Amino acid sequence: MRMTRPRSSRRIGRWTSSMLFLLALVVGLIAINDILMQPELRARIDATKSRSYSLSPRSQQLLAGLEGPWSITVVMVDAETDPAVVSQIDEVLDRYADAAPSMTVQRIDPSMPGALTEYDRLLMELRDREAEAIESFERTVRNASEEFENLVAFAGPTADRIDRLVTREGEDAAAIRDVEAIAAALRLLGQQGHLVLEAVEEATTPEGGSPLPDLEAARSILEQGLSRWANELKAAARRIDRIDGGASEQQQELARLSNAISAEATALAITADELARLEPLEIARIAGQLREGEAAIIVGPDRAMAIPASQLFASNLRQDEVGSVRIDQRFRGEQLLSSAIRSLQQDTMPAVVFVHADDVSRLDAHPQQADVTGITGLLEAARIDVVEWPVTLAPQPAFASGTPVVWVVLPPSERIGFEIDPAERRLLEAVSHLIDQGNSVLVSLYPSFLPRYGQSDPWAGLVSRMGIEADTGSVVLEEAVDGEGEIVVQMFQQLTEFTAPHPIASALNGQNLALPLPVPLRPLVGDGVPVQTIASVDPSADRWLESQWTPSLDLGPVQKGSQRMDEAVDVIYAIERPPVAGGRPQRLLVVGSGPWMLSNVADVAVSAGGDRISLLHPGNHELMMASVAWLAGEDQLVAQGPLSQEVARLRGIGGTQLQIVGWLLTVVLPGAVLLLGIGVWMARRT
Repeated sequence: MRMTRPRSSRRIGRWTSSMLFLLALVVGLIAINDILMQPELRARIDATKSRSYSLSPRSQQLLAGLEGPWSITVVMVDAETDPAVVSQIDEVLDRYADAAPSMTVQRIDPSMPGALTEYDRLLMELRDREAEAIESFERTVRNASEEFENLVAFAGPTADRIDRLVTREGEDAAAIRDVEAIAAALRLLGQQGHLVLEAVEEATTPEGGSPLPDLEAARSILEQGLSRWANELKAAARRIDRIDGGASEQQQELARLSNAISAEATALAITADELARLEPLEIARIAGQLREGEAAIIVGPDRAMAIPASQLFASNLRQDEVGSVRIDQRFRGEQLLSSAIRSLQQDTMPAVVFVHADDVSRLDAHPQQADVTGITGLLEAARIDVVEWPVTLAPQPAFASGTPVVWVVLPPSERIGFEIDPAERRLLEAVSHLIDQGNSVLVSLYPSFLPRYGQSDPWAGLVSRMGIEADTGSVVLEEAVDGEGEIVVQMFQQLTEFTAPHPIASALNGQNLALPLPVPLRPLVGDGVPVQTIASVDPSADRWLESQWTPSLDLGPVQKGSQRMDEAVDVIYAIERPPVAGGRPQRLLVVGSGPWMLSNVADVAVSAGGDRISLLHPGNHELMMASVAWLAGEDQLVAQGPLSQEVARLRGIGGTQLQIVGWLLTVVLPGAVLLLGIGVWMARRT
């Protein structure tokens, strides 16, 4: 009689076999995974649309050819940065280290106690690179501070001597009034001059997050103060010489006073000149960026520079589906780091000249922020020299042979009456001369009310010589809804998509560019000058061209006009022409917006959470940086924008095909799976 195994025994056997099989499968998978995790067997593929984790062939070639020690250090606070961005930074840094054998990379979070040692070591290394230059700079600033301290001590007693000696009757009344005013200013300096010295002391005292004192600020304070008082004292000495002292003893006393004031003025002028001749410290620019916050520091064998966070993270304000505003951050590491390395390899960097007709500096802060201080700081941080040329006050600046120079024109923002004043006429003549010489020029256009009254705008006439027709009598306006839900007329345009095949457009793509009072541009028909469109305003039912763009007391505020935009309106053009007198081709750029580069537009910032701020219009800074590099003929210094490397997943597919694919993926394929499941269920039932 054959024995049969109980059913429970068979179940236990099958269960045991299954468990052993599963255990063996898990062990095998773990072993395979461990083997495949070995670095020599791993392979990574960047499948992101923007190629955020890949280095371009151009960057790989650059890094492979680096010689000598190089390092990249990203200083950032992890807690205030999107975790995805942090991961992307680490990935890009790893790719740089893999591509460049001589490069070391690191990321430092200065808010973490464990990273302070590395941060301090970085700061000391930066300082040691220019130890001799820093020592010389500090010595000159220290001597200047002592000279100003001597001036403060000189001011009070000198004011008393002036009061005692110019109280005689019969002396020249005008000269006496002038000298008495100088005496009052000297007395005030003697009482409050310590405030200037305290500001210098504060600037020369290093802070916790700075590798060295703010010597540049101290130099600027002392140079301005010493230069001003050197001129004031020279003028005082001349006025004292005109005073008739009467008796010979009195006249001799006035002469001795004049000589003492002249000697002090000479000493001040010499010291101020020594300050002006100081070469800018490379480390001072880096320290300035670190004082502002996060930055990427690139150190080469001979030079170093810092990329500020405002460039490193292209942050834009975007609106989500529910209408709330969010910050869209994109890391531009590969593009900017590679451009920075190229700039450090160059012996000669471009120079930028701001050309204007004002009697005050446009590089200094303006009460209404109608200046270019923010743009200037960004250019100087990139090792680009910045000067200004007030055409009515100084001759055209000269530069060393071989220096690429970009001339940036700052036209007047307003005109009183219909006549062009002499200063604006001189500016137009200077810009015309620059263009005729074959220079690289950037011209920004303000709208004008002259075409409204049948007169021609001279700035439109200027750009017509470049092959561009500028309709400066019209402005692109748009109806929008403000924060309170009211419909308002928006007198600026914000652009984020720049798809033209041009280096400047590639740098701008994906960044928010604000163009106040945009002026329409068109190529002149039959001119023959090749014009490349950089930016356009797309047509919309809410946009129109307005000739009555200024509010009027009679007509009220600007209302929506009837001149609708049926096609895109160009607002930025790039022109490349044959060289005028040999050399490289002439490059010109015309922007149909006047105030786009001013601080009250380009430097507007918003909170990005915590203590972090983000530029509202980062594209304005990028437009300047990319334009300067392109106009100077240094295309390799133009960093592509975060969207410029995007690649299409599907090519050559039209809208109809995309709709069919969409229906297949969302309806047909899931429906087929569902029907198959129903069929299997019914088969088992039967």
